[in-house]
Amino acid sequence: MKHPAKRILLALTAALAVTAGAAASAKEQIVIGEVSWDAARAISNVLKVVIEDKLGADVKIIAADQAAIFAAMDKGDGSIDVHPDLWIPVQADRWNKFIAPGSRETVLVNDKPYTGENALYIPGYIQDQYGVRKVSDLADPKVAKLFDMDGDGKGDFWPGAPGWNGVNTQAVRAKSYGFDKSFKSFVVSDAVMKAQLDKAFKQKKAFVLYYWTPEWLHSVYDLRKLEEPAFDGYAMDSKKDDPQYKPDGCYKMIQPNEDPDWLKKSSITCAEPDATVYVAYSKSLLKRAPKVAQFLKQVNFDTAEISQWLVAVARDKQDPHAFAKEWVKTHPDQVKTWLAGIQ
Repeated sequence: MKHPAKRILLALTAALAVTAGAAASAKEQIVIGEVSWDAARAISNVLKVVIEDKLGADVKIIAADQAAIFAAMDKGDGSIDVHPDLWIPVQADRWNKFIAPGSRETVLVNDKPYTGENALYIPGYIQDQYGVRKVSDLADPKVAKLFDMDGDGKGDFWPGAPGWNGVNTQAVRAKSYGFDKSFKSFVVSDAVMKAQLDKAFKQKKAFVLYYWTPEWLHSVYDLRKLEEPAFDGYAMDSKKDDPQYKPDGCYKMIQPNEDPDWLKKSSITCAEPDATVYVAYSKSLLKRAPKVAQFLKQVNFDTAEISQWLVAVARDKQDPHAFAKEWVKTHPDQVKTWLAGIQ
C-alpha cells in the first residue's frame, strides 16, 4: 500500500501533466494563405518562422486563391488568417470591401508596405555605353538596331510569355511610343527568355524586356528601368468606377475580348502605376492572438531584399522553409525591429 504522501505527490504530478498538456494543446494556430507566386512563398515562410520561433504559436501554410483568403479573413474563424503579399491596386476591389475605412473593416494591413513596379528594362552596360534611358528612345531606328537579335534589321523585345495579358499591353505601349515600326516582339516562355537574357549578359549584347520588381533577375543582373512619364490616370470605360479613372488619362488599355479593334483604340503613354504591397491579416487576431497581430502590423520588407530572397527560393530552388529558418537566424536585428514592444 502506497504511503498517503506518495499518493498525493503522484496525484499532483498527474495533474501538472494534464495542465501542461492542456496548455500545449491550447497553443494558438495561425493559418497563412499561400498564393501562387515565389515572393509570396518566401514571405509566408519567413512569417511562419518568426511567429513559431519568437511568438510561440503554431503556423500552418495552405494554398488558396485570393477570394478564399479574403472570405476566411473576413469571417475571422481562423480557417485562414493572413494574406502574405497583397498587391494594390490589383486587388483594389477587395481593399474597398474589407480594408478601407467605411468598408467591412474586417481585414488589417501592415504599416509599411513595399513597392512593386512593372516596366521595360535593359542591361546597364547598354545604357552606359549608348545612353538609352527612355522608352521613347526605342523609336529611334539607330537605337533599335542595337537590339536586333536575329539580323533582320529590326530590334527585338520580350513583352511576356504566351497567354500573359502583358503581351497585349506591351503591344499598345510599342504602338503609342512609336517603336512598333522598328521593333518586333518575341513571345516565348519565361524560362526561355531567362536563358536568352543570361546569354546576352555573358556576351554583353543588348536586350530589352518587360518585367517587374521584386524578382531575382534584379539581384543577379544590372537591369535598368527605361523612363516614362508618370502615370496620371486610367482612361478606359472599364475603369470608370476606379479612383484613378481620368477621362483624358495617359493609360487606355482595351483588351481583345472587349473590342476587336482593341489595338487601334488603346493608348499607353506613361508608366504603369506602381503597386503597393502589404501583409494583410484578419482583424480577429487582435483578440485571438494579439502578439501575432502586433508583429504583422510591424513587419516590413524591402523590394531589393525580396529580390535577393528569390535568388534562393526561385532561381536556386531552395526549400522555402529551410531558407527562411536560415535567414531569420542570420538577421536578428531586423527581426527585433519587427517584434519591438511585444512582451
